[in-house]
Amino acid sequence: MFQSMLTSSLFDTFGELPVHPLAVHGAVVLLPLSAIALAVLIFVPKWRKAYLPLTLAGLGVSTLLAYLAKESGEALAERVGEPQTHADLGEILFPASIGLLALGVLFFVLQRKARPKWQLRAAAAASLLAIGAVTGLTYFVGHTGAEATWADRIAPYEATPVEPGSSSSSSAVVEGITLAEIAKHATREDCWTAIDSTVYDLTPYMKQHPGGAASLAWLCGIDGTSAFNSQHGSEQRPASELASLAIGVYAGNALPSEPSAAPTTDPSATPTSPSAQPGTYTVAEVAKHNTGTDCWSVVNNNVYDLTPYVSSHPGGANVIKAICGKDGTAAFSGQHAGASRPNNTLDGFKLGALSTAAAGATGTLPQASVPAGEHEEGEEGDDD
Repeated sequence: MFQSMLTSSLFDTFGELPVHPLAVHGAVVLLPLSAIALAVLIFVPKWRKAYLPLTLAGLGVSTLLAYLAKESGEALAERVGEPQTHADLGEILFPASIGLLALGVLFFVLQRKARPKWQLRAAAAASLLAIGAVTGLTYFVGHTGAEATWADRIAPYEATPVEPGSSSSSSAVVEGITLAEIAKHATREDCWTAIDSTVYDLTPYMKQHPGGAASLAWLCGIDGTSAFNSQHGSEQRPASELASLAIGVYAGNALPSEPSAAPTTDPSATPTSPSAQPGTYTVAEVAKHNTGTDCWSVVNNNVYDLTPYVSSHPGGANVIKAICGKDGTAAFSGQHAGASRPNNTLDGFKLGALSTAAAGATGTLPQASVPAGEHEEGEEGDDD
């Protein structure tokens, strides 16, 4: 427990900001600069005495920053998820930086003493290869991280033309927007939702949302109250951003508290439940959605569409794929127990309940288990 708390305090946040962006920006700037400096010194012997020690110091600091970026990235992933490619490349960057530092030190030692020329040339050649590899790797680490953070937020947005007199204009608050009217706006290109008693037009915000458009698309045309509150609680910034998208007041307060319809592979599509009760799903329906690109699962007799979360799950995509089309209750409970954060995240993907007729027959769904070696770390003490 003490080690977990110490790790969290060192790698999680600093001044209420995540450590990872600070560390990774330092690494992706200083590491290639130091590597290029080493390459220059290999070809310009007269500068080595003055600048080679400084260059090695830069490589040493870069290696520490690469380690800090790796560890803080894992801490940040527990909060918001992390792109798998960025995470995989980040895992490689730290040992690669160690290798480059070792070759730089070897070159420094060999050039200070009278050694056979072939030894110095071999060390120089190995260093140049490592410089090229590490510089390229650093670029891709930075690029994949930046792409995951900004691609959906700065992509050009083309607003859907609004017909004169349409109530979709946010310039005035409309009174009495009905459920039938909200349900007409159920696509990424025309997305309305209701949260508490207010109706919002999320269309302009789809590509700006930090979590990506997919995490908003399934709220289109329905009541997103429960999902918004479970994800953001009393946070001021999300509430402030949401307020600017208000377009009217819902005519009554009777929208379903959880989406009875949500996207599968196409967020604009609205799946229907074959169950006798609205907002419920049968075992047979859940079993059809059993792939990483169309993933439903049952946890505690509730049905969840986990498709948007497969690629961003902190423990890796295979953990989620293992419960697609299956009863994931035992796997989820065994992995997360009473941790609040995973439960809050899961709530955001809820479709509805397993149908009353089938609730006692969840055994007909295969019981999922987490793949060996894929367990997440750091869940202990989540509520402490």
